[in-house]
Amino acid sequence: MSNSDETRSRVEQLIAIADRVASQEVPPAPPRRWLPLVVGLLGVAALTAGVLGLVDNTSGAPVDVSTTAAPQPTTAPVTVPATAVSPTTLPVTTLPSTTVPSTDAPTTVPATTVPPAVGAAVPNHWAEFVDGTVYLRGTVPDQASADQVRERAAAVFGADNVVVEYSFQPGIAHIADAPLYLRDWVTFEQNSATLDDANRGLLDVLRILMVQHPQVTIRIDGHTDSVGPDDSNLELSQARVDAIASYLQATGIDPARITRTAHGESAPIADNNTAEGRAENRRIEFTLEHLLA
Repeated sequence: MSNSDETRSRVEQLIAIADRVASQEVPPAPPRRWLPLVVGLLGVAALTAGVLGLVDNTSGAPVDVSTTAAPQPTTAPVTVPATAVSPTTLPVTTLPSTTVPSTDAPTTVPATTVPPAVGAAVPNHWAEFVDGTVYLRGTVPDQASADQVRERAAAVFGADNVVVEYSFQPGIAHIADAPLYLRDWVTFEQNSATLDDANRGLLDVLRILMVQHPQVTIRIDGHTDSVGPDDSNLELSQARVDAIASYLQATGIDPARITRTAHGESAPIADNNTAEGRAENRRIEFTLEHLLA
């Protein structure tokens, strides 16, 4: 055993003895027998002095045994030679600026991003019928104009089914009428102009609206997917428009109230490279005019 290990072992033994002495209960001394108590205290002091005297470091300085922390190893500092590193220039990416609308001004968020139907100039404001709800969209000159169209739409569809999303632009022309675009389109099978039962259900709703409101006219816009020659698709879209018009006329609607326009494959709304997109493009769009006049 080395001297340092032997010294540490003796220190630990002496500390244990000192702990036991300090933990022992000292009996009360009789009033007239104070001398043994003094001797005992002197013995404890001598024992502590012996502990301090036994533990010396190499320089002769006493070691404080009041702490039990283990000595920490000493690590010599390591010098790392400097390495020359050439500076690297990273490419700078410029992101497009984004304009965040002010929270102080009202923001109009359309329920859908579908534009008005193809076939006529886009009006200042219009209405869209989506899943039983009428959305009033576009720009009107003032609140009074918005309220006027809202009241007319509520009279037809009910106030709970009308959502106003107009924005205001003072000075624009006031137009009393707002064309109503139906987003529940009639679609066809590929290379077919045959109506199915689901299509007839929507057409019956249109017929009822036109019967109840004799001033209403309807515009029918027909479209196809891109499969096949352009001329053939134009003829096919015309056949689909004619099938819709014939159905409405057979239910009593005056042909003079119906406008037909065929577009062929010129105005797709979905990807013609997928079966789902082509199915959406084979559609008939409806616009009711003068319903909200």
